[in-house]
Amino acid sequence: MKININNELKKLESLKKSLEKKEIDLIISDFDDTIFCRKEQLNESEILRNNRWSAWNDVVLWVLWLDNYINKFYIWKEFPKTIIWKMRKNHDLILTAWNKKIQDEKMKATWISWNIRYIVVDHASKKILETIRYVIKDLWFIPSKITVYEDRPEYFIENKKIIEDFLWTSVDVFLVEMIDNFNPPNIKKVA
Repeated sequence: MKININNELKKLESLKKSLEKKEIDLIISDFDDTIFCRKEQLNESEILRNNRWSAWNDVVLWVLWLDNYINKFYIWKEFPKTIIWKMRKNHDLILTAWNKKIQDEKMKATWISWNIRYIVVDHASKKILETIRYVIKDLWFIPSKITVYEDRPEYFIENKKIIEDFLWTSVDVFLVEMIDNFNPPNIKKVA
């Protein structure tokens, strides 16, 4: 799915012109099934297994209750630090999608919010524009490279050229396949 972001990019164009370019690799990663695997949740909870996408959010908020869900599946849970160890505080970004309240609680429970910036968008397609906004409005410089880690990298693959052309940078997209929260994920470059 190609997203039309031209109007938003026009708004950012004038800000972009004043930014310097730095020889830095900006790392952007998804959270669910990229940093933290949800297989345990799917294996242990039939209601979560049978209610995916937006229905998942409703089940977490109104059936399981958010606190119960976080306590059962996130508090004191280990997960591979393969990607997190590459990320720099106040620089790199976890860019995740769906329900902000749920994602905020996941970040707090895993202690990620203490070290790494994160942004929650309501749909994965919005990650492209949010990546550009983050560079221009939060970093205040243009990195020479952006490295993306995603379990569903389609939007970044489809829109790689838009990001590269607008920010005068290169983008590498990596597919992350998590086995579980005990083993390092399989990571391979896809774009």
